[in-house]
Amino acid sequence: MDGTRLENAIEEGQFVLTVECRPPRGVEPQVFKACAEALGSVVHAIGVPESEDGVRLCSLAGCGHLLAAGAEPILHLLTRDMNRIALQSAILGAASMGIGSILCLSGRHQTLTTSGAAKGVFDIDPIQLVRIADAMRREGQLASGEKLDFRFDLVLGTDTNPFAEPMDLQVITLEAAIAAGADFVMTQPVFNLDRFAAWMESVRHQGIHQRTCIIASIMPLTSGEQANELAKRQPNLGISEEIIKRAESGAGVAWAVETIRALRRIEGVRGVYLMARDDFGLATRILSETGLVRS
Repeated sequence: MDGTRLENAIEEGQFVLTVECRPPRGVEPQVFKACAEALGSVVHAIGVPESEDGVRLCSLAGCGHLLAAGAEPILHLLTRDMNRIALQSAILGAASMGIGSILCLSGRHQTLTTSGAAKGVFDIDPIQLVRIADAMRREGQLASGEKLDFRFDLVLGTDTNPFAEPMDLQVITLEAAIAAGADFVMTQPVFNLDRFAAWMESVRHQGIHQRTCIIASIMPLTSGEQANELAKRQPNLGISEEIIKRAESGAGVAWAVETIRALRRIEGVRGVYLMARDDFGLATRILSETGLVRS
């Protein structure tokens, strides 16, 4: 069958399994080889974050290493760091390497990274980037109107935050992303299931779940320190005292497994993105305990 594993899974209505592989602050590619070996045959695709918390090996290079190791990558592109010229060049570069999936993001604000003195670009926003990339793949046309030598296939995604207020605005923004060409949408990490379920109800009311693949992100919390730090840094995620206590007691894996099972019962949720950083053993254990493996 033609297309990437991720594309085929989306088109066939499979439950999509994706994981994160965080690049190193250095040049050694071993982390990508280890990730591909541990998870490449288990999931549909592996996301490679782009310098989310400061300078790291770039997503494009990481995707290249995953490809070489036999895994399917998802390239992350940030409007924080590149203007539309550089972003389109990166898309062309990715396509030339055989990278078929791209996640379009704004990125964490630079002041919240280890490079707080850096200047953000923000020439365009993620939805505009999706629209530009969609025109490149469908019409062979750049944002300037110039024509490309040929068209190419891409699976395009962006992110969404079910926990931001007002909820109605988040749903409207999601509608705009789908109209721009988003084939899949990854949520912020789910810690508040009640809030997420309410958001999904709004999504279903608009029929959005029938027009794009909604992938819920899961971030296992393996220590009380990690849980408390994240709760303080991102209070809108709704990390409860119960979740923090479970992380402190070493029950973070059990919580992640329970949450994934609960998400699978919510109509319209089409997959999960497991954010275990570079702990591939943890990711493998969680997927194994949920009984999930790609078709």
